[in-house]
Amino acid sequence: EKDSLQLDIQVVVIPCVGDDGYARRQMMALNMETGGTGDSSELPFVLQPRANFGQKSSKGNKYFNFGEPHPDILETFREMQDSNGVQIDLVYGAPSWTVMLRHWLAPTSPSTPQQNADYNPFTGREIMYVHSGGLEGNNSQLMRYKHKGLVKGNEVQEPAMRRRQQKGGSAGNKKEDSSR
Repeated sequence: EKDSLQLDIQVVVIPCVGDDGYARRQMMALNMETGGTGDSSELPFVLQPRANFGQKSSKGNKYFNFGEPHPDILETFREMQDSNGVQIDLVYGAPSWTVMLRHWLAPTSPSTPQQNADYNPFTGREIMYVHSGGLEGNNSQLMRYKHKGLVKGNEVQEPAMRRRQQKGGSAGNKKEDSSR
């Protein structure tokens, strides 16, 4: 007699473009295109934003604006790299992890999924994160953070410096315009 193994897996979607309603519509369309019925029980849980537990977040319970530099996103980007040795992208990965960590680190929540910001789908679970983006855009995104005053110049490799380094020149041989 075979043992019946039931897996307790919950797929979670974190909207990076649009809000939870948009993500649900996208998931429903994907479900229907792949032979599903579109029933809400077949759809992943859409994680809504919540404020940092124990901290007053500047973004609170709102979604981040797509691609817009934000201190909370930068903090998560740095924490993932410095504390965990994981490099994530600043456009999708860091905003997703910012929202995820706010839920993951929050106190225990109701045990049944509810489409609200109080539900914590990570309680008692391990996380498998599927990184679906590249890291190529991080430098240009860091430039946007620099222009907003959120990162220092030495944290970003500026395009002119990259060209000189690729040609074999030293970035230190020429005087830099400190007004950039």
